[in-house]
Amino acid sequence: MFKHEGPTRDLRTNTLVATYLAATAGYVNAGGFVLIGSYTSHVTGSVGRFANDLANGNFGASFAALTLVLAFLGGAVAASLIVEGRGRSRASRYAIALGVEAGLLACFIFIAGLSRATHPRILDAKATLLCAAMGMQNSLVTRLSGAIVRTTHLTGVLTDLGIELARWYNWSQARLIGWTGDTKPPPRPDGHIALLLAITVAFVFGGALGGVLTARASRWAMTLPAAMIGAAALFAFYQALPARAASTK
Repeated sequence: MFKHEGPTRDLRTNTLVATYLAATAGYVNAGGFVLIGSYTSHVTGSVGRFANDLANGNFGASFAALTLVLAFLGGAVAASLIVEGRGRSRASRYAIALGVEAGLLACFIFIAGLSRATHPRILDAKATLLCAAMGMQNSLVTRLSGAIVRTTHLTGVLTDLGIELARWYNWSQARLIGWTGDTKPPPRPDGHIALLLAITVAFVFGGALGGVLTARASRWAMTLPAAMIGAAALFAFYQALPARAASTK
């Protein structure tokens, strides 16, 4: 799962990791919106909010929206620094990055319990923790999969899915009625459509579950994604153990 990066990974492994983490991101995104009124697993909405608040002269709100963007960026930078570090096995570096992400989600639960204030700026301050966690996840998954997988938003995923569906349509039509064009017939598409569908379904399912549970259990519902990321960190650490043992021989 976490021992190999990029093209050395098979489609099945990428699909398993992507499905697991996309469900988590969907959960955090929906749960965060229920709790604090901000989407935290993608940057596009925060940039739009920044521009709208700035245009309306709400400079405090626009600065807060910009802070969410910077928190996501900071999380991505932190994860990349950890994953690209030296002196540890690849799996152990991913274990550390996932552990930090789980810690950020746990900190959000703790801080949300300390302050029950509903002032928008205080809610935005809490949202930075979730944005940083999602930035870390997007960065480490991008590095792990060789930029094939994104798990914290669906815009790019649905775009890629539309492209793959069009390719499958052209290929199937060429097989059914024959190819009469002057160029070569379209090649058979690869199996990435299953990966893209899995990410989409997992993100939507996680979002629905996160929204429902958070509406009922408030901040405590966030223990589920924190535990899921923590479990992934433990699994990555477990995969690092054979490498550590081999390095000491």
